[in-house]
Amino acid sequence: MAEIGGFMNEKGSFEGEYMAFMVDAGSTIVGSVLGTSPIATFVESSAGIIEGGQTGLTAVIVGIYFLLSLFFTPILVNIPPWAIGPSLVMVGVMMMKVVKDIDWANFREGIPAFVTMLLMPLTYNISYGLIGGIGLYVALHLYDYLLGFLSWLMKVSKVLSCVQNQVSAASSTDPAAEAVL
Repeated sequence: MAEIGGFMNEKGSFEGEYMAFMVDAGSTIVGSVLGTSPIATFVESSAGIIEGGQTGLTAVIVGIYFLLSLFFTPILVNIPPWAIGPSLVMVGVMMMKVVKDIDWANFREGIPAFVTMLLMPLTYNISYGLIGGIGLYVALHLYDYLLGFLSWLMKVSKVLSCVQNQVSAASSTDPAAEAVL
């Protein structure tokens, strides 16, 4: 949201980011304890930011509109799903703007991002796409870690076998060499 609102600097951070992350994490914990749906900053919030709302007053106004919509629920239920489609398409377009920031040359980053983007529409579930992408990201990094660890073990094994061969060669006696002496 900070990037969309233009608050990020060239280092990728913004003023008050620690407090923003703490509030986001704390609200998720409190929401989970109370049994509500996750309370977090979602990409849908970018629609308000793009329209110019960059303060907390935007959220208050939207909250008032949601409160007023409770009285119009019987009318709003009759809105067909296809009428909501264009707004969802625009949210998807806004989500695709960050694709340019993906390092496609780095397979450990590009492949999980591609799998995430592919699974979301194929499974009709954003969560399944995220689970697939994050799972593949972790699996690729574990694979690299295990290859590095096995390489290290092979080097240690090589050094130990060289030491063992030198010790064995030094302690063995050649009977033919003793006969000459």
